[in-house]
Amino acid sequence: MRPIFTLLGVVAIHMLGFGIVIPVMPYVVKELGGGSEAYGVLVSIFSAVQMVSAPLWGALSDRIGRGPVITLGLALAAIGSAMAYGARSLAELALARAVSGMGGGTLGAVQALIADLSPPERRASNMALFGVAFGIGFILGPVVGGLLSVWGVRTPFIAAVIFSAAAAALSTSLPRVRGRVGFSISLQFGAVAGLVLALNLAFSMFESMLVYYAADVFKMAPSDLGVLMLIIGLAVASAQPAVRRLEGRVTYATSALAGFVATGAGIGVLPALGELGLYLGSAVAAVGQMVASSSLFALFSQGERGRGIGFGALQSTASLGRIIGPSLAGWIYLKLGPSYVFYAAALLLLAASLAFWFWRR
Repeated sequence: MRPIFTLLGVVAIHMLGFGIVIPVMPYVVKELGGGSEAYGVLVSIFSAVQMVSAPLWGALSDRIGRGPVITLGLALAAIGSAMAYGARSLAELALARAVSGMGGGTLGAVQALIADLSPPERRASNMALFGVAFGIGFILGPVVGGLLSVWGVRTPFIAAVIFSAAAAALSTSLPRVRGRVGFSISLQFGAVAGLVLALNLAFSMFESMLVYYAADVFKMAPSDLGVLMLIIGLAVASAQPAVRRLEGRVTYATSALAGFVATGAGIGVLPALGELGLYLGSAVAAVGQMVASSSLFALFSQGERGRGIGFGALQSTASLGRIIGPSLAGWIYLKLGPSYVFYAAALLLLAASLAFWFWRR
């Protein structure tokens, strides 16, 4: 099997394990005596540790090779899930999520390896394949976790250990590619990092409130929400061929800009078109986000030095956006009204698109 497909398989299997525990986490927190505040802290701990550790893992992958770093990260994810299964207090569960977050920080090394293994003309489409593999695991994981929970709310953590361990075993066959050590913050890196932050902040605002908005405003049943999520998943899968069609025809900067505009347009029309907007806007936004994200990372990958630490830093920036976005969206939803969440996210993407256009000029 080609290393790139092995790597994508590793990502899909690992994300399946990550998503499996999502439906049961609130119940485990309640079992240990916590409430919504404790749950929020646990989510933040995972993201914060991932954000801090990503550049460190990336720098290590430049020195010792991508494969060993990815394997170590997956092993830590398995250990974290095992610790969560056996946690007997909120403090132990928090430590378990921190260990899992540390393992999750290796995503930058994964993206660096994709760039290393891809010819320049295929980097964006391969980055999009990474997004598809990531999304498949993330979407299917909660479904599997919900089914497994009938045998106990902690049973999905056992499955998460198995999936992460399987991904770690598979990753041992990945090539030990090292990066060219040496990384300096340039104007281009700063611009790409700012765009990654804006994209993830705006998209996480949309993503975190979408299901709540659909249930609250349109009174959608769980089955209807499942259809909505299925449509988004299919849209994400269709984005990779779209990226591949753009690749070679336009520059990465141009395709990234097109992705920003499409994402903003999809989110912006969502509250204006009623229930139709939920499906149409979400699908357009999901495709646009995939095009924008994969093109931005491909644009950064054109540099040869310090790819590991660079991709790690970009993952940290993305994590920061995903930490801020949901909290900001919740505040806007409560204080200004549901529609303003989506209008605010669309305006942020429009501002980022204009800034990107002027910078490229």
